Amino acid sequence: MNASKVRTVLSWTLLVLVAAMFAMSALAKLGGRMTEMFAGWGYPAWFATLIGVLELAGAIGLVVPKTLRLAVYGLTVIMAGAAYTHLANGEGAEVLRPIVFAAVMWTGLWLRGRAGSEGG
Repeated sequence: MNASKVRTVLSWTLLVLVAAMFAMSALAKLGGRMTEMFAGWGYPAWFATLIGVLELAGAIGLVVPKTLRLAVYGLTVIMAGAAYTHLANGEGAEVLRPIVFAAVMWTGLWLRGRAGSEGG
């Protein structure tokens, strides 16, 4: 397998994995299991639902080639907000999850660009 194909397979593996994680996170928010947590951070109950809808849309966008870049940008904004929320509420270790999610998305996007630039 040539390097371009390896990058393509790796990028899709990373993107599908992080999309699944976002989908699970979104379903927890949409199912109401995180409303109290959001309230504890000072957000209204509807905000958990909004973030859940956006995460689910982003998860779908990560696996659709035409929407990949937009999904990465949008989910990065959400992850920046999550990181801020955890830091502002003294949950320092929790900031790692949004940073890792963002890093995996950006790595997948970068690998997709690299694979495409070599005709793969």
